[in-house]
Amino acid sequence: MFFDDLKESAAMAVDTLRANKLRSSLTILGVAIGVITVTFMVSIIQGLNRAFAEQIEALGSNTVWASKFDPSFGRPPSSENLHRKDLTVADAEAIRRESQFALSVSPLYRQLAATLRYADKQTETPILFGVTPYYEMTHSSYVGRGRFISDADLANASNVCVLGVDAVRALFPFEEPLDKELKIDGKPFRVIGVMEPLGNFFGQSRDNSVFMPLTTFEKYHPDYTPPEIVFVIVLRPKTRADVAALVDEITDILRRRRRVPAGAPPNFGVSTQDSLLDFYNQLTGATALVLTAVSFVALMIGGIGVMNIMLVSVTERTREIGIRKAVGATRANILWQFLIEAVVLTAIGGAVGLAVGEAASLLMNRYSPLPAFVPLWAVVVGLGISAAVGIIFGLWPAWKAARLDPIEALRYE
Repeated sequence: MFFDDLKESAAMAVDTLRANKLRSSLTILGVAIGVITVTFMVSIIQGLNRAFAEQIEALGSNTVWASKFDPSFGRPPSSENLHRKDLTVADAEAIRRESQFALSVSPLYRQLAATLRYADKQTETPILFGVTPYYEMTHSSYVGRGRFISDADLANASNVCVLGVDAVRALFPFEEPLDKELKIDGKPFRVIGVMEPLGNFFGQSRDNSVFMPLTTFEKYHPDYTPPEIVFVIVLRPKTRADVAALVDEITDILRRRRRVPAGAPPNFGVSTQDSLLDFYNQLTGATALVLTAVSFVALMIGGIGVMNIMLVSVTERTREIGIRKAVGATRANILWQFLIEAVVLTAIGGAVGLAVGEAASLLMNRYSPLPAFVPLWAVVVGLGISAAVGIIFGLWPAWKAARLDPIEALRYE
């Protein structure tokens, strides 16, 4: 009987909505605006999270870094970090010998910018790396044509270099760069290879780079000053599951080599792609909380509109309620009728809001640099929230209608 009554109440609620199209449309619009706001905010946050995770994955999901700096993720290093003793190539070799979990170890120097010149062309933006032959495997970044730095280049501190595709475009737009001689910061180098394209990392090109043997870099930069030039040891574990064990192993090896007392904080930093992703999620989590609060304010405004319309509806239909009660309708029948009417209103508003929000996210993906993505769970949650708004804000008008005295209701004009 309960389901039959529920079905009848739903049919009556839908008929009432059809009979009051303008009023119902305005109520639906109020809820739809709230749901659009929620959907739009979720799509932006989820789109950014998804794009960042993809970019991190492109860098290598299981890469581990060790340097003298604590992980800062965009913040400048502290004075204490800058005055720490540098890690060395000997530290990298010790890790290579002693580690059970490292598949490859790649020590490297990085200079923020170098000046490259060939004939009458010049570029001053490429990042300069001093690397070993292990760089390719560790970073999953390989030569597209020519060859990479070899052990012989390392042993002889040869003046050879490998270019990223952006540097090739800037200096050799119409020539083959292999075996050509260019100048890096005024020193002559022979081009032996060109890297495969890597794409961008959040708008910054990963192809604007030039590589030379690590020993050659040390030859021309015997005394370097961070953070313009930094030394980093990059490691790749044997399997994805070995990342945590490798971090612990590196920490133990470097603490012993740098004579860090037991219980004292390390005077170096070890970080992973996961720690970068966790830091990013913390930032976006706070932003998402604020945006969610704003979105729920919009939904509350829509809910207040629903309550207002439903109270007006109860007043207008007081005589109808009296007649229904006179012919046997119970308080539960009346309550469900008005509650279902409110839920149907907000559910339709939620569906409209989700459709518009999805369309807005597709347009944003197509015509703006901001990524947007509406996950399936957001659709389900959006519909659920809109229905909940109907229940919460429709409960008082429905309860008021159910408690009307049938005699007084029949007398109402």
